[in-house]
Amino acid sequence: MKSSKNPMALRLIAGLVAPVIAFSMSGCEVKKTQEGEMPEVKVEGGQVPKYDVETPELKVEEKTITVPDVDIVTPAEKRAGGNVEAGDPGTPAPAPAPAPAP
Repeated sequence: MKSSKNPMALRLIAGLVAPVIAFSMSGCEVKKTQEGEMPEVKVEGGQVPKYDVETPELKVEEKTITVPDVDIVTPAEKRAGGNVEAGDPGTPAPAPAPAPAP
């Protein structure tokens, strides 16, 4: 049975709550004003409960995922003519010749 809780959301919440707790604790000053002592307790009899626990079976499988190879050609690279294969629709046209000066 899968858990319905999103682990990413739990990490985000923990990441937000931990600094708040740390900050609130750093604003406190604690001073002991009186010594404490343990109470005297007499314990007789009792029984620790017993449990039968059935754990789920865990199977770990290794999978191979093929990741596509992506080439990105920026507009500046297209204009400069770099990193573009011949026949690519993004290949820039030759620059026009400058007009003669009057």
